[in-house]
Amino acid sequence: MARILRRYDFARRIYRLLKGIDSTYSVSQTTPINIRRSKHEFKRLNLVIPSINREHFFGGASTALNLFETLVDIGGEDVRSRIILTDAAPEKRDHERFPKYCLVDAEKDSDERHQMLSAVNKFQRNIYVCPEDRFLTTSWWTAYCVIESVKKQISMYGESCNRMGYLIQDYEPGFYNWSTHYAMAESTYRADINTIPIFNSLFLETFFKDRGYLFERKYSFEPRLNSALREKMISVGQNSRDKKILVYGRPSVSRNCFTLIVEALKIWVETQSDPIEWEVISVGESHRPVPLGKGVFIQPLGKLSLEGYAELLSQSAIGISLMISPHPSYPPLEMSHFGILTLTNSFANKDLSGYHDNITSLSHLTPRTLSHALQTQVDRFSKNPQAGTQGKSMMAAYMSDTEMFPFKNELYRSLFD
Repeated sequence: MARILRRYDFARRIYRLLKGIDSTYSVSQTTPINIRRSKHEFKRLNLVIPSINREHFFGGASTALNLFETLVDIGGEDVRSRIILTDAAPEKRDHERFPKYCLVDAEKDSDERHQMLSAVNKFQRNIYVCPEDRFLTTSWWTAYCVIESVKKQISMYGESCNRMGYLIQDYEPGFYNWSTHYAMAESTYRADINTIPIFNSLFLETFFKDRGYLFERKYSFEPRLNSALREKMISVGQNSRDKKILVYGRPSVSRNCFTLIVEALKIWVETQSDPIEWEVISVGESHRPVPLGKGVFIQPLGKLSLEGYAELLSQSAIGISLMISPHPSYPPLEMSHFGILTLTNSFANKDLSGYHDNITSLSHLTPRTLSHALQTQVDRFSKNPQAGTQGKSMMAAYMSDTEMFPFKNELYRSLFD
């Protein structure tokens, strides 16, 4: 087996050399998706998404799939569906979560009604496309690839193909420093095809508008509490709270400012009279325990199940969740609605303090300002341990079962009519 792998690696290096591909200077996830003329002529909605595998399937991917299925349901018998995976082939256990989708070889012009195909080949990837294939993209690199595919579709079938749905869930250029990736991500918002953005929050839509991005049609929706968490929250009621500080801790994700949180907690531990009475817990990503001084540590629990997360939300008194981006971020909303006194930050036009009594949104974010805000909430909790559970929400639809995408019919027409 080792000999076979070495031969494969050698052959791959020769191929890339002959093609002039240097992996050091390439953006592999933007390998073009070449389209081929299909012999079929049915309507089909395509969700282009990096992966469905459990380790990659977070809130953003779940939201994309929810919107996709909503649009497919509107089409009924008139529209077929296809999920195109760009980054990771589906594992057997993960494909089993999508029983109606038949795994299809991308090299075959299949007429299966509900298809799932892998387009993860970084050297060359092809799909068959009909005149009425329409695309819903998610992350910036899926949009980048599909923009070029739609251009080829237009040249093959005509201007009626000139449209692409783009689920925008954050300002993704901000995930990188000023760089190739920044420029390529930002270019997807200025594409020369008819792009129909669907913004994950009005905050995000306004951020794009303020920066001069123009779209003929656009839609937005507001965050909703996960249905499983909502069921758990109903049973929480006026539970007493432990002296727990819950941190959304993701050291590998710069925009979540884990280092700043650590520095703030060190200042708080140094000045707090009884820090050892408090338990500091980190969720979201695995990491080593972090010493804060005086025998206090940030204890990591990593990524929890929904049940474990809900239990922790129902026990904790204070929460810290930062996000340097215009997207509101889900953890501060979940913490506050579960009765936790929550510290977060504002960014550009984003200010979550109007969403819930329990949210304090810092406009000037430093370790010292965060430490001071934490001390304020500790004092508040000490005076009234029920302060968080008494807080009120100003988000009328956040915990409701009402339609998440009220624009769904109009969006469907925008894609197909």
